[in-house]
Amino acid sequence: MACLYLYRHELDDITVLFLNTGKYYPEHLATVEKARAMCPNWIEIKSDRDEQWAAYGFPSDVVPVNWTVFGQKFTGLKTVRVQSYLQCCFENIMYPVIEKAKQLGATEIIRGQRLDEGHKSPSKDGDIVDGVTLVHPVETWTRDEVLAYLKEQMGELPEHYVLEHSSMDCYDCTAYAAHSVDRVQWMKDRHPELYMDFRTKLAALSHAMRGPIESYNRLAGI
Repeated sequence: MACLYLYRHELDDITVLFLNTGKYYPEHLATVEKARAMCPNWIEIKSDRDEQWAAYGFPSDVVPVNWTVFGQKFTGLKTVRVQSYLQCCFENIMYPVIEKAKQLGATEIIRGQRLDEGHKSPSKDGDIVDGVTLVHPVETWTRDEVLAYLKEQMGELPEHYVLEHSSMDCYDCTAYAAHSVDRVQWMKDRHPELYMDFRTKLAALSHAMRGPIESYNRLAGI
């Protein structure tokens, strides 16, 4: 959103790509609609998140190898599959956007990546990757500076911007556990039907991890 406002006077010449996982919270979709209204050249890309999960399993910060697709080829089929959260985000969010940009023949890509983020690509503002220049207008901004700028531009921030995991890409994401406590509490309070779906998936993932974690705890106790 900060990038949109920074470039708002140039949006006639910019194509904005929005990746829809089909799992966004209603609050985030409302913010997306505000963004869409600003953009004359808007392309929505839809990823089949459910199909990817069916193939590779629930995303997790801790991955029990025997429960991955590859691991189950050697250890037998399990009740669920588990994948790295990095694989999940790349295949469902990053890769489709990159491919669409290439398809459009983009020579520059503007991204909202910041240096103070815990998860980011190694690319820096001005880097050229596969012939495409990466532009990071808020690279040196802090999170608080971004929010202050948006409040100045928008007048009032969307309520969910207080959340640590405020992008809210997938309501049922079973990864990013250390950064999702406030997000899950928000969902439990405001969207109990989404929360129950999430809890079911989290319970299945927890079952997959329980055995390996207990084994390591026993080993550590020797």
